[in-house]
Amino acid sequence: MTEIRLALVNGTGPKGPAYDEIMEPSFCHQLGDQLGSRSFYLRGPSVFGQEVKDEAKSVYRWLKAAHDEDPRRRLMLAGYSRGGSAAIMACEMLEHDRIEVEALFLFDAVARHEFPGGNVIPANVRFSRHARRSLAEDFVEKYEGHIGLIGGFQNPIRPLFGNVGLTWRGDGDHRPAETFFGSHGALGGVGWRVVVEDAECEQAVAGWMSENLRSRGVDVNLAAFAPKADAVMTHPSHLEKWLTHNLYQFVVPHDEPHLIDQAADGPQKVE
Repeated sequence: MTEIRLALVNGTGPKGPAYDEIMEPSFCHQLGDQLGSRSFYLRGPSVFGQEVKDEAKSVYRWLKAAHDEDPRRRLMLAGYSRGGSAAIMACEMLEHDRIEVEALFLFDAVARHEFPGGNVIPANVRFSRHARRSLAEDFVEKYEGHIGLIGGFQNPIRPLFGNVGLTWRGDGDHRPAETFFGSHGALGGVGWRVVVEDAECEQAVAGWMSENLRSRGVDVNLAAFAPKADAVMTHPSHLEKWLTHNLYQFVVPHDEPHLIDQAADGPQKVE
């Protein structure tokens, strides 16, 4: 089997060394660790998402260089949160160069940035899988007012965030996003617990995405971060991490809210 090259863009977090500590157990970081030189890992954008387009360009350049060196290489991408939108943007740039993308793996991809693109999976992507948080009404309602902060924006399920990567063009092997009951952080494998479903959610996402990665020849095993003794809903240490990591939800307009209504219960091909 030909060589694999997998580019990774992680989710948003604070600037500086605190980011590495917070995101160390995340699924994208795990993939980079396990694949070593076959991967290219980028931390996610900071608070306002201004780095998203530059990160997409960096990923595009790395994959294009790998392709130019050996066109037989199988190019793949993965992204979490706004890193998922950056990964889709990079696929769009590769499509412009008529370069095929073997596979795209998304962990609760959202946009929340000012740049065009990064919403629909382009036709050069031959395979995609997307793990997305459930927006079922009863699940969202369960955590409404979960943390007494600002209006209704504090819900850790983030009902107003919307998603990207729910639709696609072309005839590749794509499926509607697989939904899991957990917070946005759990979908990325960050390892803290802000809702009671998070531990089970992380385990389910790790297993499901590992199977899909292996189906494309990526020999990895994602793992859920082992909860510590204080890993219970609303424990102050976990809430502090969640707020540090997600400050931008209070200061950045929500993206693509209309996509919330896409239940992903049927094909989502875009003609």
